[in-house]
Amino acid sequence: MQPRNDEAKHARGAFPLFPVSMAALGLSFLIFMFLAPLGTLIYSSINPSYADPGAFQRFYSSLASGDFEALLAELQLYSGNPMLIAFQDEVLLDALRVSLITSGVSSMICICLGLPLAYLLARYDFPGRRILKTLVELPMVLPPVVAGISLILLLGPNTPLGSFLRQAGWELVFTWRGIILAQTFVASPFFIRSAIASFEEVPVDLELAARSLGASPFKVFRSVTLPLSTRGLAAGWAMMWARAMGEFGATIMVSSNVPGQSYTLTTAIYWKFWAGGIYPSIAAAILLLAVSSVVLLVVRLLIER
Repeated sequence: MQPRNDEAKHARGAFPLFPVSMAALGLSFLIFMFLAPLGTLIYSSINPSYADPGAFQRFYSSLASGDFEALLAELQLYSGNPMLIAFQDEVLLDALRVSLITSGVSSMICICLGLPLAYLLARYDFPGRRILKTLVELPMVLPPVVAGISLILLLGPNTPLGSFLRQAGWELVFTWRGIILAQTFVASPFFIRSAIASFEEVPVDLELAARSLGASPFKVFRSVTLPLSTRGLAAGWAMMWARAMGEFGATIMVSSNVPGQSYTLTTAIYWKFWAGGIYPSIAAAILLLAVSSVVLLVVRLLIER
């Protein structure tokens, strides 16, 4: 059956207004909200005068006044590539090491404890299940500063639990352990939420079939549920790790901010910005962007294999 002439003409020559409009809006959002800020950050590392337009004026003033010491200091500040400077800065290297270690430990805690919770919320129906899911997702919408205050009120040195742990030799808040607690608090909901969605997509019939063949619940979980939800779990881990790596608000409140001990890349960016302006913080920002991009890209490639 052939379509009418007017319908065929419409199908061939109609202007696809809706998809073009959606593409224009989506690409505009992508460019102005993601590519433009990140591109500006990378360009600032190549062209320091963009980040500090007053640099040329200070150069000229130093030359005109004959203050060659100030001129030399300015030249040393803007000489070299920020990435090379970052890999020569012991403070930034220590901050990178602390960030990688703490985010890795907090990720393992989220997986070991968050995976059973996600499976429970995805596979079993019980009173208060919706309330529990809401509580799990609550840290995603809370300001990180609130997370820091909550941890201090729970585990601070002047609280009942905090003083007990301190007497037992386990001082948590205002140490590097506080960073792990803060990262776990704010990042675990991203993994748990993704894990719940992944488990819910696994057909229950496959699990019941495995049980009917004599497999134990643990074997069903290990051989059926986990393999079928691997991609979702990996994506959730990537989101969780990235959130932990970039955590700042709660971290700066519960850590001692000692370089080399509890000084993360995000706090290094903050302190370098307030100590020396925008340019000294570019190196730390570029370093954090590079590490996060590499890890997320590797995870993406493994997921889509």
